[in-house]
Amino acid sequence: MIQTAMQSMTGFARSRAQTAGAEFMWEMRSVNHRYLDIVFKLPPTLRQLEPRIRERVHEVFARGRIEINLQIYHVLNDDLSALDQENLDALARLMTSIADRHPGLLPGSVSDVLRWPGILPEERLEDEACNLPGLDKCLDQLVQTRQNEGRRLGKTILEKLELCASVVDKLNVQIPHMQQQVKAKFQQRIDELENHVEPERVAQEVALLIIKNDVAEELDRLQSHLEESISLLKGAGPVGRRLDFLMQELHREANTLGAKAASTVMTKASIDLKMLIEQSREQVQNIE
Repeated sequence: MIQTAMQSMTGFARSRAQTAGAEFMWEMRSVNHRYLDIVFKLPPTLRQLEPRIRERVHEVFARGRIEINLQIYHVLNDDLSALDQENLDALARLMTSIADRHPGLLPGSVSDVLRWPGILPEERLEDEACNLPGLDKCLDQLVQTRQNEGRRLGKTILEKLELCASVVDKLNVQIPHMQQQVKAKFQQRIDELENHVEPERVAQEVALLIIKNDVAEELDRLQSHLEESISLLKGAGPVGRRLDFLMQELHREANTLGAKAASTVMTKASIDLKMLIEQSREQVQNIE
């Protein structure tokens, strides 16, 4: 099993598998985690299988906290030769004694008796569990649910980032006009002064002001980060960490854009970008 599509780190799966002597029921829950964290809830007699299960999970997933729960139910049949008759008789006497002393207690079921330690030989159960029946099916289901959620998240994030790209494109078109506005506003203030100011000095101050408020580099970096993020979303494999880093860089550039804002248009664009980037980052936290 090899991952071929972007996944969320959230998912759930359940599968059953039956052998000659037992039925194995697997449950897996997956939630967000910075790394791959695997938590086991296995019967005590099967804990030696943890390294093999862990290895199989590492082949499929890169990140997420995955809880693996295995429950085993013995298959009932007419053949009682597999039962430990001495332990079964001792348990029956114990249950009868308890019922006599405490008649209000509910009697144990056959299933309870069969799960009692020593009634069925554990060696047989361990042999059947060595092949990990049902594990691959449960992993496949978990991959599918994580991929389904990943596609939904990817679509949502892509929509937000495309809106960001639209904001950046509009700003690129408006930059020359905004620079002219800055120059005109500065010239108006100079004209209002009673003292004459040399044209060369005015030109120098206008140039410095335009350089101070120049956001061309910020817009170029925003566009570059957006293009890379969109490319990752359309690709495959674990991309969550890279996307999270790009969201931080996008937010940094949007902040700088706001700090340099020389017009209400740019201020509004900065606010819009930060809002869209923050919404995207919240969703990126779920991507593997």
